[in-house]
Amino acid sequence: MKKLFVTALAISAMNLVTQAQVSNSEKAPMQQEKKMSKEEKEAAKAKREAELVQAFQNSDFTAEQQAKAREILDDASKKGKEVKNNTTLAEDAKKTKLKEVSDEKNAKLKELVGEAKLKAFQRIQKAQREAAKPENAAPVAPVKE
Repeated sequence: MKKLFVTALAISAMNLVTQAQVSNSEKAPMQQEKKMSKEEKEAAKAKREAELVQAFQNSDFTAEQQAKAREILDDASKKGKEVKNNTTLAEDAKKTKLKEVSDEKNAKLKELVGEAKLKAFQRIQKAQREAAKPENAAPVAPVKE
């Protein structure tokens, strides 16, 4: 009986070890995909900055409005990160809080530049986000048989 018990325990232990190895090997490619190199992060940051400058210029923001808008956007970004990193909030509470932060940001920007410029700015940013999506890359023609 002891031999049977020890054999079952050994098989269970080997099964557990192989499962753990499979799980780790499956996670490794995902971790590599998420982590960007320092150069990639800097390139992405530079691209976002260039797009923001372009959106400001296309929306006819003055230099003073650009500076104040940057402060508002940076503040909203910090608040958004704090909400996302808050582990005590439930998902719906996070969504509600993020919506409040966004509404506050939009109200401040509207007060700063007016509704017309804000709408133009938001339209330009939306177009930039749409252009950056991978599915908006060059379409692949279907293969006809």
